[in-house]
Amino acid sequence: MQQTLRESGKTLRDRHARATPRGWHSRCDGASAAVRNILRALAPFALALVSTLVACGGGDDGDPSGSKAPAPGEGAKPAATDAERQEVDAMLEKTTGKAGPDRDGDGIDDVDEEILLRHYRPFLKFSKDGDGKDESHRPSDPLAVIRGAQLVQQKGDGDGITDPLPGCGKAPDYRLDPVEQLYSCKKDTSFIAKFAKTTYALSIPDSQFAGVSFTDYKKDADGFFGHVVPDTVSGHPAYKLEYWQYYAYNNQDLGLPGFHEFGDHQGDWTGIQLWVDKGTTELVQVLYMIHGRKAWFHYKPEMLKATCKDCFVTIKGPKYNANPGNFFDDDHRAEYDDNQSELRFDADGNVHVVVYVENGGHESWPFPYGHADIDVKIDTWHPNPHKGDGTNMISPVPTTRPLNAGEVTKPFTADYATILQYNGYWGGTNTNDLGVRVRKSPPGPASHCEWKFPDRGSIASCEN
Repeated sequence: MQQTLRESGKTLRDRHARATPRGWHSRCDGASAAVRNILRALAPFALALVSTLVACGGGDDGDPSGSKAPAPGEGAKPAATDAERQEVDAMLEKTTGKAGPDRDGDGIDDVDEEILLRHYRPFLKFSKDGDGKDESHRPSDPLAVIRGAQLVQQKGDGDGITDPLPGCGKAPDYRLDPVEQLYSCKKDTSFIAKFAKTTYALSIPDSQFAGVSFTDYKKDADGFFGHVVPDTVSGHPAYKLEYWQYYAYNNQDLGLPGFHEFGDHQGDWTGIQLWVDKGTTELVQVLYMIHGRKAWFHYKPEMLKATCKDCFVTIKGPKYNANPGNFFDDDHRAEYDDNQSELRFDADGNVHVVVYVENGGHESWPFPYGHADIDVKIDTWHPNPHKGDGTNMISPVPTTRPLNAGEVTKPFTADYATILQYNGYWGGTNTNDLGVRVRKSPPGPASHCEWKFPDRGSIASCEN
């Protein structure tokens, strides 16, 4: 998701303006109008009572179901059994040591946040490489990576990194073990001390690059977490669900013959983001984050009506095209919006957006076709395949922590505080490829423009 291949030293930026979701309309009909005409003949008190019961909401922002749209701060509860809600609430109280409906202070009930994240978590289709081998750089535990890393600083763009910073980490190798040294050796590595992206970086040893096994990932959800924040879509109150995944290494087979390291970098934060209508808790739109750019799909209510369980459903959008042009070409990038989306309906009827995970690069593609070619004048580079023909699984739910990380200033656990509050780069890559492109490791989730704070805008110089 982090765009590390830069044109003339500048990050490729998404020029796409967010499209307006379709399918949200008021549905007052002639019958309602007739009823109101009759009611005018009734006593004023009866009119007031009955009109309230039959009103259709009114206005272009009416709820799709025809019921009254929720006021800000209100909304339907996500579907869940009493037992599930009690289990989630007990887990949150145990892991945070706090009781109350809104421990992270974002204005949303914490139980609702956790249930939304669990019910909508994406279905992952990892991809094989060109030799038919499954993903070899799998999800990683961010805390394990910190413990094995050295704290350094980036020099100028493409000019490398410093030696390990004095006083940070244990001698003789300066590893940040325990992880608290990340914040104790330098006081401004945290957003709490300095709300800005810094040049600090984690230099990661090669031994961390492979990540965990898929078997362990399914049990522990290493590096996978969510974030929920209030938002609006086309004037409607909504929940924004952000899913973030960390990898210790991004391995792209890019470069000139004999030199295939031009797409590689330490550290990789990827993911997708969903918007759920606050009044209906139905999926409204999804943002796929791909190489620092974006692809959108907007759902109509009829698209989400499951006709099966434990099945995949492919939705062809209004701009369906199985042969779109180069994703990096501004003249073709819009061909990826509202093209096609795939959903997984589970046994309980929950909807999971399917993500085709690019081999090595871990980008989140909506479908197995399309391409993002890079013209470097003397050659054309082709990022790794995203066919989804490798390991397939629904994103796991962690068993020892909430899936929801909370907010930067009020995280749910000490481990989430370590991850969210670090304001530097999650890898030590900072190099210049033949003077053509600067290749760098990504910053953390809260330094991405896609991270939405509940009470302030994105940090300055945020990255896509």
